[in-house]
Amino acid sequence: MDPRYDVFISYSSKDQKVVEGICGYLEARGIRCFVAYRDIQSGEWAEAIVNALDETSVMVVAFSQNFNSSRQVNREITIAAEAGMPILPFRLSDAELEGTKKYYLKNLHWIDAFPNLDQSFGRLYEKVCNLLGKEGITTQFTQSHPRTEGGSSGCSIGNRENSGRPLQDRTIVTNYHPLNMINGHEFVDLELPSGLKWATCNVGALTPEELGNFYSWGEILPKNTYRKDNSETSKMGHDWLRRNGYIGSDGNLAMSHDAARKNWGGSWRLPTKSEIEELVKNTTAIWTTQKGVKGCRIVSKNNGKSIFLPAAGCRSGASSFYVGEGGGYWCSSPGENDAESAYNIDFNSSHFARDWGRREFGQSVRPVSD
Repeated sequence: MDPRYDVFISYSSKDQKVVEGICGYLEARGIRCFVAYRDIQSGEWAEAIVNALDETSVMVVAFSQNFNSSRQVNREITIAAEAGMPILPFRLSDAELEGTKKYYLKNLHWIDAFPNLDQSFGRLYEKVCNLLGKEGITTQFTQSHPRTEGGSSGCSIGNRENSGRPLQDRTIVTNYHPLNMINGHEFVDLELPSGLKWATCNVGALTPEELGNFYSWGEILPKNTYRKDNSETSKMGHDWLRRNGYIGSDGNLAMSHDAARKNWGGSWRLPTKSEIEELVKNTTAIWTTQKGVKGCRIVSKNNGKSIFLPAAGCRSGASSFYVGEGGGYWCSSPGENDAESAYNIDFNSSHFARDWGRREFGQSVRPVSD
């Protein structure tokens, strides 16, 4: 009988926020995960852990100093090791192995997840696939709601002050050629007036066509669910955001809460509201299919170069909506007149515009650099 789970994630409860990101990334790509905080609903904790290990193929260890200090995880890795289960340590910090952890994990192949945590999710996924003996896959979520009036993708709540332009529906097959690099990530120079460079991939993606991860506004890790009650910034006004270090003196996200900077490092960051408006003004958007993925090809009016934005949809609660129909891409600027929104790029087959979305939504991140 096939195991119930592909991966058992062993972790310290103090690292749960990071583990939510790991689990979300793997499960979005078809890897079935067991995580105690979610999958043990009631009953005997120890029995649930043992049963899960019996029904799992691979253990991923989210290693940190917190993990070193946890006694519970000693039992988990001992059971896995004695059963001959492959163990893959995913190192969240440069802490040294101690005690039982050192005995079982010292000679194993490691994946270092620091300093750019999100950049390592792809390597973790590839290694897990290798251990499971299967090719990498991406799950395409198909659940959707009827379109909102006015043609929105549903990822935004704005009125499109900078109204979108009609898009051509065209199938484009292109070859992907690496261009320029910043801190290991490629960019395209669209010769925009500001000189801003746009990345070729979303955060969490390895190719332009891959959807990547989804983030609530002002947060730096993906989640399993996207709700108001687990959003860090929903209903928080500008004064609160500034006092608590979420936005800087310029009114945009501080780098400590910028998903692009925290995950890609270097000079990468989220675009501002004005930079999104610059992109809209200086490019032509074409609704396309690229390598089987629907989305918008954004072509510079100045030099003809382009980037591709996959129609990744958005996430609300535990569900994905409008995948293949539209997309919402965050910028670093909060909404000006309310405490629940932030500006974004919003597009579907009929429009491409600067708009805004609810901060708790899970939306895509396309980094930029000066």
